[in-house]
Amino acid sequence: MLLRLRWGAFGLRGRIVGAVVITTAVTLVVAALVLLPQLEDALRKASKTTLINDVANAKQYGDLTTLESVNYALVNTSLEVQTSDPRLRREAKLEADALLTAQTALSNRLGAHSVTLIGYIDSQGSGVEIIPPVSPTDAAPVTESASSGQFPDVAKAFEHRKNFYGFSTYDGKQYVTAAISLKNDSVLAVRKSIDEIPLAVKAVRRAFAYAALAAILLTIMIAIPLAGTLVSRLRRLRQAALHIAIDGGGRTNFPVDRARDEVGDLARSFSIMQRRLRQQEEARRAFVATASHELRTPLASLAGMLELLADDLQADHLDLEDAASLLDRARAQSRRLGRLAADLLDLSRLDAEVALRSELVQLGELGRAVLAEFDLAARARGVNLVLDEGSPPVWALADPGSAARILRILLDNALRIAPRGSEVKVAVVAAPVPTLSVIDGGPGVAPQERALIFDRFKRGRETGGEAGFGLGLAIGRELAQRMGGALVLADSGGPGATFTLTLRPTEAPSPDQIASASGV
Repeated sequence: MLLRLRWGAFGLRGRIVGAVVITTAVTLVVAALVLLPQLEDALRKASKTTLINDVANAKQYGDLTTLESVNYALVNTSLEVQTSDPRLRREAKLEADALLTAQTALSNRLGAHSVTLIGYIDSQGSGVEIIPPVSPTDAAPVTESASSGQFPDVAKAFEHRKNFYGFSTYDGKQYVTAAISLKNDSVLAVRKSIDEIPLAVKAVRRAFAYAALAAILLTIMIAIPLAGTLVSRLRRLRQAALHIAIDGGGRTNFPVDRARDEVGDLARSFSIMQRRLRQQEEARRAFVATASHELRTPLASLAGMLELLADDLQADHLDLEDAASLLDRARAQSRRLGRLAADLLDLSRLDAEVALRSELVQLGELGRAVLAEFDLAARARGVNLVLDEGSPPVWALADPGSAARILRILLDNALRIAPRGSEVKVAVVAAPVPTLSVIDGGPGVAPQERALIFDRFKRGRETGGEAGFGLGLAIGRELAQRMGGALVLADSGGPGATFTLTLRPTEAPSPDQIASASGV
């Protein structure tokens, strides 16, 4: 059990789960480190913006104008000097009440913790807090010194004659502050508590931690079954691959996986690969068996003829006519073996997917060159070879050697089945695509054999008395497809057969290109 747990921890399943959980945890931690400070900073900026807007509204509604009009010198004079003048005391009382009313209204409007009017500001920025008396008969002084260290923003507001907004901490509490410069050479110091911002951020951090814990648990709950399913599917593929390697793929099949994901695609790809490997193995076995059979027949015939020839040579009376006949037949079998060797070599090159060239080919010249090779054979069989190339010259993109090989295959087949005195024509057509057609006057191809004759080692019934190996047309079609063309048996509508080779079209080259290609 412990071994299984350790293997699960270090196996693919453990790595997947670990990677998902670690990725989730790191993502949440990074999000917390990035978002929470930004949240606190955004709340602080919002509180500052709110205070700025509230001060602007207070100025609009006249609360600041009232403070600017207060004669705070008279208020302090009435308290510091024990005057008995009733008029002076009455004016001081009115100014003090006005100051108290304005401060109270402004504090309520701003929602501030403290609204303090500071006057008698000197050049160093120190001033006096103007605090209204509880009653006009109080004899004790109610003014306190306001130093620049205690109100640093007041000194800046007085010096620059403009408002300053910022943040500060007093007695462990956080405030958003404002120092508002007034026209009567005083400064209004506003302190608004923002202790709720750290509390809000703390609450969000706590909620984020709970959410992160829940997300990690949910991730684990989802990742473990998902990883287990994935690993089990891969394990089935591995076991199937091992069985196929042991039995050679003959009996074991890859498991069917219909899931539309990468593992399902992999399983289906393995199944396709297995089917193709089986097809190739079957084709290889059929090829070896057929090739062995095809080789065995002419070799056995050749060996028998050589033995008969040896007997004739050892006889007392040499039969020259019989020996010459045996020699001709041996030569025919030798040529047949040569053709089979060439066909097998072509097949091996096709199966090895040797790259073919793509060059400009003049189909008329190609037809004349190949027809010249078959001129003697055609005369011996009493068949007339004709080239119908039309005008102007037809050009195509092809491999010259492969195109010539296809034409030789078609002419060789046509000459073997064409009756004496008939005609075999090679027609060159330019439109709609460049084509080479070989038309004979033989018995044609039976409908049930039209598709069969293009398979390897498959022959039609009409062979003209000279059976081939059933490789020529298969080689021709594969070469044509490799060049981007096609080799088909066309519907001629009359006696004989018409095989058509289509190639890729191209524009006719310039005279300079033709001269360069010919080495002139």
